[in-house]
Amino acid sequence: MDKSWYLDVNRLARDTAWAHSVVTAYVERVVPPVGAGLFVLAALVLAGWLSARRDPDYMPAVLWSAVGALVSFGVAEVLVQVLARPRPYQVLRHVEVLVPRAAPGSYALPNSQAAIAGAIVCGLLLARRWRLAGLALLATLLLLLGGVYVGANYPSDMVAGAGLGAGAELVLWPLGAWLLGPVVASVAGGPFNWLVVSSAPARKPGRQLTVPRATTRMPNARAMDALRVATEAARTAPATPEPDPPSPTSGVRTTVIRTGVRSPMASRSPVAGTDKGP
Repeated sequence: MDKSWYLDVNRLARDTAWAHSVVTAYVERVVPPVGAGLFVLAALVLAGWLSARRDPDYMPAVLWSAVGALVSFGVAEVLVQVLARPRPYQVLRHVEVLVPRAAPGSYALPNSQAAIAGAIVCGLLLARRWRLAGLALLATLLLLLGGVYVGANYPSDMVAGAGLGAGAELVLWPLGAWLLGPVVASVAGGPFNWLVVSSAPARKPGRQLTVPRATTRMPNARAMDALRVATEAARTAPATPEPDPPSPTSGVRTTVIRTGVRSPMASRSPVAGTDKGP
């Protein structure tokens, strides 16, 4: 599968002659054998250092991204001699090679440039420089593809190098933090503190759009006094008695019947036919 992928990318290189100069410059022709890809990654580490000066707690991780890349490069150079895997153009015939062919004793697995790139990506992630880490990841992917495109490496050579660099950066990070933490603290307290701590004032927060809100006008002292007097007057005023509820029998005519009692007026009234003379 590794060989078939290499041949597929090599056929792509044959059909895209217009991209040869760009890819070869990115891989290893700017300052041979270093290409523009590693310079881009170095610039991202520099940007991470400038950013971490405003946040010194992450300065050891940014520095470790550079130190770990050098460590990964050394480990890759040792392993490449131990594994001694020939380069693809030393085994395959009639393949397109866009860079100068290496000497017969030069091997490919793992690729040292890919190891440096993987270490830088992992270091920027440890430093929580998210945007820079994303850009470094994109630059690394282009470098991995470019190493296969120019015909100098198998895909597994590039992937193994990147994995080696990221793994070494991550595994050795506790040791790096233990070593670089005191160094950063010492430099921060000395005359060269500008290397790890920014002397610029803290960044001001951006201007925020404000939505005008309706404001309630506060009453003045005279209005407050009048309100207080009215409240006291309402509190001390006598309570108005409430009217009695209507009786259940209101509106009903009542008749009182008297028995056994004779009205005096009735005893004096004459009765027709009963008046007798003397």
